[in-house]
Amino acid sequence: MESMDLFWEALYDFHKWAQKWKFFLVDWKWNKFELNLWEYFRSINEITDIEKILFNNINWWDVLDIWCWTAFYFPLIQKNANNVEWIDISEYAIKVAIERGIKNVKQSDIFLEKIHKKYDIITLLWNNLSIWWDIEWTNKFLSIIKSLLKKDWKILSILKKEEDEDYFIWEFFCEYNWKTSENFKWIRFNINFLKWLLNKNWLKLNILWENNYWYCLEIKYT
Repeated sequence: MESMDLFWEALYDFHKWAQKWKFFLVDWKWNKFELNLWEYFRSINEITDIEKILFNNINWWDVLDIWCWTAFYFPLIQKNANNVEWIDISEYAIKVAIERGIKNVKQSDIFLEKIHKKYDIITLLWNNLSIWWDIEWTNKFLSIIKSLLKKDWKILSILKKEEDEDYFIWEFFCEYNWKTSENFKWIRFNINFLKWLLNKNWLKLNILWENNYWYCLEIKYT
């Protein structure tokens, strides 16, 4: 099974049937980590402080949300935006969004399908800036999302901290309902290295807020 398809299948099962099968990430050393799928189905009252800060920086503009997951945070973006469009590569994520009453949602692979419209704000929640195999793929992704951004506007993202190295590539596979996925690589950045990488792509980074584990980031043209 494709690397992350099993994850999206598990999210859809949880949404549709409140399925209680456990979902695991297994690394190359066979360390197994359970992922709590409930995190993707929280109510508005359970939104974290760092998410609130991101949503409060949207300020009534045209927004593109890339990788919409399960749509649990959509009402907060809609509340603060003039117009919102949502895209995700997964058919399961799109099914969840549509079944939860979300409009302007579309299945799309931005590496294969060119988007001609430009947006005031692009949102990338919970490490969506880091869901890539290596630096080369990250640069490709940055080039694409920069092309979707109106001049002088911004990308808003939440990113997990990495303190020890410039970047860390974590390789793992998914395990769910007696099935396993192909291996997947997930890159995580040290904030100083990320600043350097963004500068190479003519982007600049501003930390809006941070705690011990996460950053809330604003990224703009230099």
